[in-house]
Amino acid sequence: MFQTGFVSMYPWVTDELGEVHGGQPGVVNADGSEPGPVTIMSTSGGGVGTLTEWWAYDGRIEGPAATHLRGSCSCGWRGETLYPVDWDQAHGRQPYEYDTSGPERDWLQHTEEVEATLVPLPDDLAALLVQVNERLETLSSSEPLAVLRAANILQRHTQMSLQTAASSIERNRTTPAAVAAAIGCSPSQAKDRLRSYH
Repeated sequence: MFQTGFVSMYPWVTDELGEVHGGQPGVVNADGSEPGPVTIMSTSGGGVGTLTEWWAYDGRIEGPAATHLRGSCSCGWRGETLYPVDWDQAHGRQPYEYDTSGPERDWLQHTEEVEATLVPLPDDLAALLVQVNERLETLSSSEPLAVLRAANILQRHTQMSLQTAASSIERNRTTPAAVAAAIGCSPSQAKDRLRSYH
């Protein structure tokens, strides 16, 4: 059986979209259906948890083995291209060593399409964000205390800007759907975010 300690729910994320569009290899059964979560049973017979990682669908825990992989996203998107899964080869290595590059490529294309629809950033702001991120990354090993100080300053000023922006959005009666389209999430997630900014 595969070890599960290293596996995160969404092994693929982008810097901007995060787990709102988190990706992973999705599984497909021989009949074209997508199976639900796999239940892990205790020795006493009761369920102790569930798995949705692709390697859990090899038929060893429950149900028939899945036959294909495809890109999948936490937003509900599913890739159209199906990639046969070779369980003999998968069992001969750790799950992270098995080639899931096809599904990942399809998911990356999906996230690129999402990002292309987001509200555009002014060029100077986009350049500054890249500069700040690169500088913080460079300093994180050599000057970690400076990075913490800079991050605290950014966090404080960002929080104030978020509060002002959220108030403006409410005052302008911008719909949750419009906010969601601008930042790449669902309307309910947009509402939650706006609430958290106050």
